[in-house]
Amino acid sequence: MKINQNISIIEDLLRPEIKGYSTDNLNEVISIVASQTRKDGKPAQLQIAYIKKLVPQGDKYLKALIDLQIIQRSGNAIKGKSSYQYSFTPEYLSKFITLPLNNQKLINRIMKAHEQKNKVVSNSIKGYSEQVKYLKLITIDKGFNDFIDATYSMETEKYNSVLASATRLENNDIFYSVDSTAGRFHSNLTNSAKGLRIFLRINGEPLVNIDIKNSQPFISILLLLNPAKVAFLTKNKAFALLLQTLKVPQNKDVSKYISLVVNGLFYEYLMTEFSKEGLQLSRSETKVQVLRILFARNRMPKDETNRKARQIFIDRFPTVHRVFSKIRGHEKGDQFTNFKRFAILLQRIESHLMLKVILKRIYKELSGTIAVTIHDSIMTGILSNNVEAVRKIMSDEMASFVGFRPQIKVEGNI
Repeated sequence: MKINQNISIIEDLLRPEIKGYSTDNLNEVISIVASQTRKDGKPAQLQIAYIKKLVPQGDKYLKALIDLQIIQRSGNAIKGKSSYQYSFTPEYLSKFITLPLNNQKLINRIMKAHEQKNKVVSNSIKGYSEQVKYLKLITIDKGFNDFIDATYSMETEKYNSVLASATRLENNDIFYSVDSTAGRFHSNLTNSAKGLRIFLRINGEPLVNIDIKNSQPFISILLLLNPAKVAFLTKNKAFALLLQTLKVPQNKDVSKYISLVVNGLFYEYLMTEFSKEGLQLSRSETKVQVLRILFARNRMPKDETNRKARQIFIDRFPTVHRVFSKIRGHEKGDQFTNFKRFAILLQRIESHLMLKVILKRIYKELSGTIAVTIHDSIMTGILSNNVEAVRKIMSDEMASFVGFRPQIKVEGNI
């Protein structure tokens, strides 16, 4: 890491500025910024108060690093809502390296801060104690280092993001919370790269991931068949009323949309239709366009590719488009009343099913079975021979709620 190459100069500059200066404290502040990188490579929000709990005078070290243009601050801080984001400046952005922390006093302070933070989020995770229990037992096999070096050697930001999440797991720096917007359960697993999953262990047991394919389009079927069924999951009375009274004509394009999604052919169909109109997209590129079509504002986008893709979708699925546009709603208002409410609603349905229905049934009927969620999938152990039983519960409950069985795939160490 470029910072490590210049550490003696940095220390000479910081030592006179910070009373009781400590190299360990400096390294830990740098480590905090590095380890908080999100899964998508973007910097995560960091609260100064939390940094000060972790590191004595942590705010002063952070400010000094910003003044030296080693770390940059972005975003906005709104009390009770959001905090600033911190990342390394382009001049100091390079591949991370890991260094041991041997200062026991600082280690104890960090552990205490983590315990206090987990107590703060304890209210949001009530009812999920079983999942938390398994998360705390996660370890990661040493082979992850070779995997990261081989897979991301040419992508510095991705390399750093994956290494940061793996290192947090290696250090047993486990985090978890349930967000108040979509009810999603967030943890180290949801923030880790897919490729790391084969290295994860719980109680030493290898894991597999049981995934509902095309979860968001699949759940959207409910809004074409029985939108009133999910009105109770909204946070806005007017939106709930809309869902309760919304009538969807079962035209041919609605039936076609449902059939394609249920049979796992939706993206392939769109790829073909896009191609007919001169739009050559891969499956992954098509998935990106679909998400933008489903969840973006009710207006034609400026981006030429997305504009063309959306028009093709409108032409093939006019009724579906009208219904989803009505659900998306207006431009103005907060996230529960503007166009974002559609995506949030689908996430709330997903969270309800995965956390409050499927996971609870697994724990009840398959006592002792490892099961932890990654939003629309469940990771479970392979040694207890309950993989098929977990898959069946997922399939049965999704079929019961949505009306159709989803396509499910099992990935991992089988």
